[in-house]
Order: sequence, then C-alpha cells, then structure tokens
Amino acid sequence: MALKRRTKISAAFSMSSMTDIVFLLLIFFMITSTMVHPNAIKLLTPKKATKKVVVEKYLNVRVTSSGRFYVEGKRVGDEAIESGLVAAFNRNDKTIVKLRTDKNASTGNVARILDIAETNGIKVILDIR
Repeated sequence: MALKRRTKISAAFSMSSMTDIVFLLLIFFMITSTMVHPNAIKLLTPKKATKKVVVEKYLNVRVTSSGRFYVEGKRVGDEAIESGLVAAFNRNDKTIVKLRTDKNASTGNVARILDIAETNGIKVILDIR
C-alpha cells in the first residue's frame, strides 16, 4: 500500500520577513546612535569677572615663526631666554607679560615661554597673530 501525500512540502525559504527585521533593526540603531552624546572635553568658561585687574605695565615678549625670541623688542638667544625674561620682569603684581606669537610659531617655543613664566610666577596674556 503506497500512500502518497496530496501536498508537497516546499524546501524553499522566504527571505522577505528576514529583510523586514533587518531594516527595522537598522532604523532602531540609527535613531539610538543619534541620541548618544560623544565624549568631549568639558571646558570651564569663565563667568562674568567680578575682579578687575589693574595693569601698570606690559612686558612684551614675541616668538616668531622662525623660532626667534624678542623681549621688549630686543632679540634674546635661545639659551638666555629664561634669564632675559626674568631680568626684564618687574616683580610687581601689576606687571603682566604679553606674549605675542606668530600663527606659524612652534608650539614648543611658546610652551617654553609659558613654562618659564609659570616657574617664576609670572602672569601671561597670550596674543596669537
């Protein structure tokens, strides 16, 4: 007795429902990724200044793009920049160093001046042109 089935079982697989699920997951991840905030550096911006700074004298220091240092318009050598800056600085709370740098000046030279100022307790205003 040979029994035959009336309906044949199909071995084909329909991918239409799978593509719907993939597109729904894609939309879900695109929406949730826009809600995530990237890790950024938080900068503390100063609020309204309550203390006014009185400046009697600016000590002009300049760093050129070629790596030359000038203190009050006089060229100072690389090895004598610290002694020249400290010698020209007046030990007064109302004297501030105005550090002018060229836009293409080396950051190493600018950092060197800032390190000298911090070591000797000198206040600095940075002016990049």
